[in-house]
Amino acid sequence: MKKTIYILSVFAVIAFIVVVLILNKQATLKKTEMVADASSAVAVKISTVKDSTYSVEFSSSGVLEALRDLQFVSDVTGRILNIYADEGSYVSKGKMLIQLDCEMLRTEVASSEAAYETLKKDYERFKSSNEQGGVTDQQLDNIRTQMIAAESRYLTSKRRLEDASLKAPISGTIYKRYIEVGSFISPGVKLFDIIDDSQLKAMCYVTEKQLLSIRKSQPVTIKCETFPEETFTGKITFIGEKADRSLNFPVEITITDHKKQLKSGMFVTVLFNSKDQKNGILIPRNAISGSIRAANVFVVENGTAKKRGVIIGEMVGDQVEVLQGLNAGENIVVAGLINVSDGTRVKNIQQ
Repeated sequence: MKKTIYILSVFAVIAFIVVVLILNKQATLKKTEMVADASSAVAVKISTVKDSTYSVEFSSSGVLEALRDLQFVSDVTGRILNIYADEGSYVSKGKMLIQLDCEMLRTEVASSEAAYETLKKDYERFKSSNEQGGVTDQQLDNIRTQMIAAESRYLTSKRRLEDASLKAPISGTIYKRYIEVGSFISPGVKLFDIIDDSQLKAMCYVTEKQLLSIRKSQPVTIKCETFPEETFTGKITFIGEKADRSLNFPVEITITDHKKQLKSGMFVTVLFNSKDQKNGILIPRNAISGSIRAANVFVVENGTAKKRGVIIGEMVGDQVEVLQGLNAGENIVVAGLINVSDGTRVKNIQQ
């Protein structure tokens, strides 16, 4: 009897030990699975989507242009005697730039003037005689025709003499000279390049959506890479009525606080700020994957990142407007996207 009780006690102890070992093993396996699951989750930053009130901001690039950039060409023929301006010279409208050899022109003017005055006197005599019946109407008409032709030759030669003194057609700075003293010029020959940079403008382009939020005379902010610490102001002076082949509309910006450091040909960025307030969803630009036309975000549900397509709108600072695809209250991955794909387990970290 004692032997039986002893054997049963031994078996009970053994059974107890086995049960304990099994339970310990199951607990260990569960902990291992939890650790493995935690270690396999990708560390990301998660943010909750919220509704926002904002104004649309967008930018467009352009190149500064002078108010006028004129290629001054000759419309007369002659040899240059003197040049009164050089590259870098500022000239006012009407200032003499070139004097041509005009000796022959003066002679032509004097001759044509004399011929005209003679025929003018003859016409007056013929007119008086015609009234008295001494000259026929046909004779009077002939002398009148000759007088008109002589007057035309006189005025033409006088204009050519005046044109021998070439004057600046606009006020501005000469930045290129093409001729020298002694050069022979003819109509169409380039003389100077004159730039009037008293006012600068920039031509840029906006999309059809952006076009709806701008208006003529609207103030804008301008930045130039050459002067990164400074900002300039301007206003919209022209909005195109027709889009180009890229479906973008031309917009002309005039600089209103023109400073001497800004020069024609500099690259600038024009910042448009709309006063219209909008309600919608804004998310960080870093939360977007893919292209602008095929944008995606990763929505987090139960610790798993799920890829979802969205339609985005305008840029608002360092955020982007979401038109479709997201709802307020959803959680999305906003940092750490490089290791995230559809179905990846993720865990939130605070940054």
